[in-house]
Amino acid sequence: MFTMDDLFDIAIKIEKNGESVYTNTTEKIEDQDLKSMLKWMANEEASHARWFADKKNSLHLEIEEIRLKKMVPQVFQEMMGDNTLGLEEIDFSEIKTVSHLLDTFIGFENDTIMFYELLETFIQEENVLDGLKNIILEEKSHIQKLESMKASLPDGSIRH
Repeated sequence: MFTMDDLFDIAIKIEKNGESVYTNTTEKIEDQDLKSMLKWMANEEASHARWFADKKNSLHLEIEEIRLKKMVPQVFQEMMGDNTLGLEEIDFSEIKTVSHLLDTFIGFENDTIMFYELLETFIQEENVLDGLKNIILEEKSHIQKLESMKASLPDGSIRH
């Protein structure tokens, strides 16, 4: 069982992983439109990570949750590892088309949304819930932008 603290740690990790992958990808591609969009998305992910960190730091843990937190020591960190909940495990050398790259990012954004929708069920503070819903909407807008860019690609667009 995860505490709210743990769930916010996961969310922070997701956002930092997204920021890192989007930033690293901009250094490897030539398409300026895609590069610009990925830089924007990296900034969005960084903003989301800061929001989660701020909310995590402002949460008041209940007595029972504090006890539970003590019972979930390093197991959680070992289980999550350094590369979980991100795109690091994807072999980007295998991605040869911009379309495939965009599909990969769309999948990542969809997974993030699913996690945040699950997280919603655990949040009772109205202002935190409203902020999370806003982040979900922003993640959905990322998908729309990625899908729009994918739809505008010529067939067989190869990335060099």
